[in-house]
Amino acid sequence: MALADLFDRVYVISLPASVDRRNHIRAHFRDIGIENYTFHDACDGTSPEVAALYGQGRVAQYPPCFRCGKLDCGQPDCNNVLIPAQVAVVASYLGLWTRLAATSERALVCEDDVVFHPWWRSVLDRLHDRIAAGEVSFAADAPGLLRLGWALDEEHRADTPFAVSTDIRMSNPCHAITSAHARALLAEFDGVKHTADVFQHRIAKVSRQHARTVFPPIASELSWSTGSLESLIHPKDVRADYLAAQGRHAEADQHRTRVAHHLREIAHRKSSRPLEDPAGKP
Repeated sequence: MALADLFDRVYVISLPASVDRRNHIRAHFRDIGIENYTFHDACDGTSPEVAALYGQGRVAQYPPCFRCGKLDCGQPDCNNVLIPAQVAVVASYLGLWTRLAATSERALVCEDDVVFHPWWRSVLDRLHDRIAAGEVSFAADAPGLLRLGWALDEEHRADTPFAVSTDIRMSNPCHAITSAHARALLAEFDGVKHTADVFQHRIAKVSRQHARTVFPPIASELSWSTGSLESLIHPKDVRADYLAAQGRHAEADQHRTRVAHHLREIAHRKSSRPLEDPAGKP
């Protein structure tokens, strides 16, 4: 099976300024035989699209925490406020969905730190057979989302049984989507209330109805899983571990300092005074 038998186009979401990530994609795709792909230019925190979302009041503000809906998740490593970089990811996907919505195609979408695993072609061959047999729906003119790759875990093994299920995985690193599904996501979007992956894979009604997850996952990513590329959202300890393992100890120390001083949450101080009712009485 040729990749074009399953997908009409391959998109890689990437900041134009991310030279290291784009070089990674060029080298990795060349090595595994993906020749035809298109970089979809992503937004960053300073992009006009991000400013417009804030200016229109379409970004959830703290309090409450956007993750749990409370003042405090009770998880010290959880960010409770959407930072501009996270809003920029949403804006990037809105741009891609708008691009897809104007076409009629089945698209493979990857983020620019994706890495495919050796069994990826054999899994896609079996997926193609399931689609051809009518057991899995994936046509450009019907909603369809196939979750194909996520953060590295124990499921990333060649001997994981092949399956197509309704289990949810945060598969922004590698997924396939139809134009009809992109149009439905745009129709449902009513503001940045969560991260792009959670909206696309967990919150959106169209995905709860029409998305499927393919096992074993064919891909993972490098910034969260291995640290060989730096995260562009929140700096992560795994990056420092990677640098230290490479003997780049000064860079590792600098990165750990970045992690320690990075703003992840907004503090909420409880008032020491009792709340008053509208009449002014406690």
